[in-house]
Amino acid sequence: MVNKLSKYGVTKPVVRPYIKATKELNLETPEGRELVLSEAKNQLRIHQKTFDRLASM
Repeated sequence: MVNKLSKYGVTKPVVRPYIKATKELNLETPEGRELVLSEAKNQLRIHQKTFDRLASM
């Protein structure tokens, strides 16, 4: 097998086990809606200059 990561400096890739997701998010609940709103506000705050540039295009 050819090492596809050798061009990035990885000489010996490590095989990692697949980890199954155990937590399910229900966004229909009030807590879920609060989570969506808080994450959206956080992204708007972090990337404010980007959104300003997009709005002026």
